[in-house]
Amino acid sequence: MGAVASGWNVWSTVGRNDTFAHWREVVCQAFTKLTPERIADGPFAGEIRLSPFGGMGTFSKITASPQLVRRRNRDVEDRPCDAVFVNIQVSGTSAVRQCGVEAKLAPGSFVMLDARRPFDMRFDGNFRQVCMHLPMALLDAHGFDPAKAVARSVGRDDVFAAALLDSVDAILDEEDTEGSPDHLVHLLRLSYGDGRADMLADRHLRHIKQFVAGNCADPAISPGAVAAHFRISTRHLHKLFARSGVTFGQFLLRCRLRKARIALLLHPARPIVDIGLEAGFQSASHFSRSFSREFGLSPSQMRRRS
Repeated sequence: MGAVASGWNVWSTVGRNDTFAHWREVVCQAFTKLTPERIADGPFAGEIRLSPFGGMGTFSKITASPQLVRRRNRDVEDRPCDAVFVNIQVSGTSAVRQCGVEAKLAPGSFVMLDARRPFDMRFDGNFRQVCMHLPMALLDAHGFDPAKAVARSVGRDDVFAAALLDSVDAILDEEDTEGSPDHLVHLLRLSYGDGRADMLADRHLRHIKQFVAGNCADPAISPGAVAAHFRISTRHLHKLFARSGVTFGQFLLRCRLRKARIALLLHPARPIVDIGLEAGFQSASHFSRSFSREFGLSPSQMRRRS
C-alpha cells in the first residue's frame, strides 16, 4: 500500500461559460451525487484535483468560491455511496451538519461525514480543503463506527488529530511513500475516541441497537422498556446513544422506516397503511410524513418508482 498516485485528475471551471452549472457536474463526477447551490453573486470559480490512494480510497484538493453543498435524501437514494468523507480545512471556513450535529471548521481542523446519509456543507467565503474518501469496508475492518464521529470537528489541539494532519501533509507532499489508508483510519479512531474509547460501552450499545432493530415494530417499545430489558437506567441508555450522535427516538424511527421500505418494495400488493402499522407507526399520516422526510419520496411515490 503506497501513498497517492503520481498523477492527479483535474476538474476546473476555467474557460467554461456557465461555471456553476459545470461545477455541479464536476462535483458529482469527482465524489458522489451532491447538490451544490450558489449563495453569493459575482463570478464563481472552482477546481478539484483527485488522486487514488492506497488502492482503497482517494485524496482530493478542492479550491472554490462560496457555496452550499447538500447531499439530500434523494441524492442518497439515486446514488448510494458506502463511504465516508474526511474534510480537512486548509483555508477559509466551513460549517457542516449531519444527523442533527453541527460543527464549524477553521484551518487546521477536520470533520467526518457519512455519505450514506444526508448532510450539508456551507462555505461563506473562498476556501481550500483536502478531502479523504474512504470506503466503509475499511472502517469496518478497523471496528470504527462513523456514527460516533459524524459532523464533529477535531483540530491540532488533539495529539492524535495532529498526527493525522501531519501524516496527510507528508503523503500529499510525497515525503511519505509508505502511508496507507489503514494507518489513517487508525489515527481517525484515536482522534475521535481521544485514545480512550470505552470498547465495553460500544459493545453494549451495539447489543442494544440490535435489540431495538429486532423489536422496532412493537408499538410498546420505549427507552424505559429497553433499559429495563438490559437492567440499566434510562439515563444510562440515553448516554450510550449519545455516543453515536443519534438519540434513541431517532434510531427507532429509522429502524421502522427501513423495515417499512423493505416491505413496501417486496410486497407491492400490500396496502401502504398496513405496512406502516406493521412497522410500528401509530397512524398513516405520521408514517407518510416520516417516510417522505427520510427518503425524499412518499411511500406511494417510492412504490411507483420501483
